[in-house]
Amino acid sequence: MKLLSSAKINLNLKILGVTQDNLHELVSDIIPIGIFDEIEILENNKNIIEFDKKELNGVQTTVHKSLELIKKFNPNFDKKFKINILKNIPMEAGLGGSSSDAGTILSYLCKEYELNVPPYTEIAHFIGSDVPFFVYGSAAKVEGIGDKITPLKGITNMDLLITVPKFSLGTKDVFNQYDKLNERDTFKYQWKQIDIYNDLFDAAALVQPEIVDIKNDLETKLNEKFYMTGSGSSLFAIIDDPTKYKELSAENFNLQSIYITKKIDCSFSQNDD
Repeated sequence: MKLLSSAKINLNLKILGVTQDNLHELVSDIIPIGIFDEIEILENNKNIIEFDKKELNGVQTTVHKSLELIKKFNPNFDKKFKINILKNIPMEAGLGGSSSDAGTILSYLCKEYELNVPPYTEIAHFIGSDVPFFVYGSAAKVEGIGDKITPLKGITNMDLLITVPKFSLGTKDVFNQYDKLNERDTFKYQWKQIDIYNDLFDAAALVQPEIVDIKNDLETKLNEKFYMTGSGSSLFAIIDDPTKYKELSAENFNLQSIYITKKIDCSFSQNDD
């Protein structure tokens, strides 16, 4: 079976506080977008998970954790799988690639083999706070530690310009810096009655100051408003005319990559071929 697992962007991200377990509580409107990792799953005599990115092989990943959690809630399920993952979604860029892989695989296996789906709270605690969103699979308002999900309605078409810097930002580094901030002033921009903002931007800028220069350069030269998704490092703009940017070069902005994409309806799809 071949699957596509999508990236996401946080249209907004509000940090509410910290739980007794030292997890951050948040509110965020999240949408799936048209950038995909490619996953192949085959039944096997043992679990083998291989990535095209060598640094991910031989270490415990979100995909390993998703298989462990499935087993915990389905102790009699004894199938094993060989899973190959082609990483097209930039890593440590706020686009949710590793969470998407885990959520897509968990959703597919539970549906295909009629398994018990672990509760969102367990998924968030054990794998990561973005994973329940990808298990849910559509635009959503996500709250708590990522475990409270309600449908996000009213967004039909949304064209996006996604820019990925050459540097990455570690989620833990950004959240640790956020916890040290004394003043947290987040500018909000409204798009069709949806507030666009990110409480983590100032913290990300302290971890990697270059993100401020990139944001300012993009906004000045392209005359668009750019916002960070997740804990960074990617910046996005909601655009009216995607054709204007077909010839846009990442090199001109010292970026790793640029994507012209849009909101999609579902965060994963499958191909039986």
